[in-house]
Amino acid sequence: MATLSDVAVRAGVSLATASRVLNGSAQRVVGPELRERVAAAAAELGYVPNKAAQAMARGRTDVVSLVVGSIADPYFSSIVAGVSRETQSHDLRVTISESDGSEKSTLAVIANASSQQARALIFAGGAITSTPAVTRAISDFTTHTGSPVLAIGATNLPPEIKGIGVDDRAAAEDLAGMMVKFGYHDISVIATSPIVLASQLRTEGFTEAIRKAGGTVREIVETPLSRQGGIDAMNHILASPTRPQLVFATADVMAVGALAAVRTAGVKIPGDIALCGFDDIPTLADIVPGLTTVHIDLEELGRWATRLLVSPEEPIQRIMPTSIMIRESTPNLSAMRG
Repeated sequence: MATLSDVAVRAGVSLATASRVLNGSAQRVVGPELRERVAAAAAELGYVPNKAAQAMARGRTDVVSLVVGSIADPYFSSIVAGVSRETQSHDLRVTISESDGSEKSTLAVIANASSQQARALIFAGGAITSTPAVTRAISDFTTHTGSPVLAIGATNLPPEIKGIGVDDRAAAEDLAGMMVKFGYHDISVIATSPIVLASQLRTEGFTEAIRKAGGTVREIVETPLSRQGGIDAMNHILASPTRPQLVFATADVMAVGALAAVRTAGVKIPGDIALCGFDDIPTLADIVPGLTTVHIDLEELGRWATRLLVSPEEPIQRIMPTSIMIRESTPNLSAMRG
């Protein structure tokens, strides 16, 4: 197998020059004549460049650092699938880490990506928080590595960050409007911490639309973004002397837990209470009754995030479409009343 030294000897150049041509360099440029000689020598000898050496020479690796809230959450796992499949088509690798969205956790994953000389850094969902310290760290990362940063499902981003997501507020407003048409005016909300921006926007959009229509928002129950969080929140709601007509969970993973709590309590969906969610995660295919939710193509969201990073001509921000999926968990009360 030919070595870099063999190529340098055949081309009649120094080892350093051969390395700059074949591995690339962020610091030095080689003239076209020498570049052609080295390329010809490499082709004659069948030389295959070492990817690790290329990465070191160029100042960054072929690694895309993906940060998620929870690998076990179907929302994030679908995004991971999209990112992974798209990066493969660009001959890139993905490393995955978890962040709870706090400043401390966000700074830690940025530092890790910087030490890896990551080709790009992607934050999915609520895995990032925007504070002055985080903004400075991201600016330092992009300056140090020359690599882009992207946030999935976040808005109002500093200029150093590209963004892709859905209009969470508008989609939640549309869902609430549909629920009002169906005859639901008395609702409660299961939401996670306001630090998760998507949940906050969904809560605001849904509750404001309900109130504008003359409806009542009984309470907003904050809980961890998990199935167990949904169970605990729904148990709290069911403990009230009277139940709301409808419960809106700002993420399907919590809605699935809420459905489990309802069953355990002997309450019927539909019949005694209605339930809707947001995301349309793959798990819902196995849920009975079917859950009304807002559909997001999460895998495509991951694919587009990668395209935004590897294609400079792509826009800085992109909004993906959503659609409302009406299923058995929210029967049309208005139609039933005639």
